[in-house]
Amino acid sequence: MMARFLPILAVAAALVLPLATSNTYFHHLLVLWMLYSLLALSLNIIVGYIGELSFGHAAFFGIGAYTAAILGMNFGFPGFPGLLMAGIVAGAFGFVIGYVALRIEGPQFVILTLGFGSIIFTTTNYWVDLTRGPMGISNIAPLGVGAGFELSSALDYYYLSLLLVVAFAYACHALMLSRTGRAFIAVRENAQLAASLGVDVFRTKLLAFVVATAVAGVAGAIFAHYLTVITPEVMSLNYMVAILIMVIVGGRGTIAGPILGALIYVGLLELLRATGALRMVIFAALLTVSVIFLPGGLVSLWRRFADRSTVRTARQAQVEAGE
Repeated sequence: MMARFLPILAVAAALVLPLATSNTYFHHLLVLWMLYSLLALSLNIIVGYIGELSFGHAAFFGIGAYTAAILGMNFGFPGFPGLLMAGIVAGAFGFVIGYVALRIEGPQFVILTLGFGSIIFTTTNYWVDLTRGPMGISNIAPLGVGAGFELSSALDYYYLSLLLVVAFAYACHALMLSRTGRAFIAVRENAQLAASLGVDVFRTKLLAFVVATAVAGVAGAIFAHYLTVITPEVMSLNYMVAILIMVIVGGRGTIAGPILGALIYVGLLELLRATGALRMVIFAALLTVSVIFLPGGLVSLWRRFADRSTVRTARQAQVEAGE
């Protein structure tokens, strides 16, 4: 019974959390948590729901960021329509890449997505006329809502990002209860068996891939407007590994897992800031430990606790019935 109210309690806690302090840096960390949660949830569609391992997801995050920045600065494209365009452009790239890559299975798919990410990263670095190369794009305008109103503070971006995370998390929940969601899981568990039951495996995978990349593009667009500066670094392998850590350590194939993983990542990123490059070694160790000892992620700990509580309750009921 309590599990039904947990999402509501979690959302309520997230709403009042930034009000506990006026520390702007704490608010900044909360914005990063929400944006990374949205990004991790999008990758979870690919890794957790259709069972494919993509190493190019950070590229779609970067495509969304650069799309919003370029449309806003070069063409005066307004804020929220710019977010929509960022999602459309990233999703279009996802469609093209997915149409080619998803016909291939196993390690070849991973290598192909890694190659795509490297190509986008390299292109962004050297297409100076469009992306300004390694210097990146700076002085990006804050996100405009309309009627001259702009999101100017970290709190504004936090609540916008929270709204998108809650909406997408609910969409994922509804998806898993739908026929399409069941097709995702069937493809993940046994693609050949799913095909024999009438599921179009390729079309199902492509749909998941396009949705995931479009959402990653929207997250990247908000990221660009929030920081007001964007560089090719957001498409690097470091970012890709970080997103994978969020999904796997939190719990792939779940909704709470990627959000929890993003929280762990942002918290450790801040705590380990003084360690410099050693942070990635620590993150890699965390990923290794999680894969070996907690293959279901941190969310599986709650499931174990809930299962044990259920067993204890059932035994107690049996004892009382026997008396």
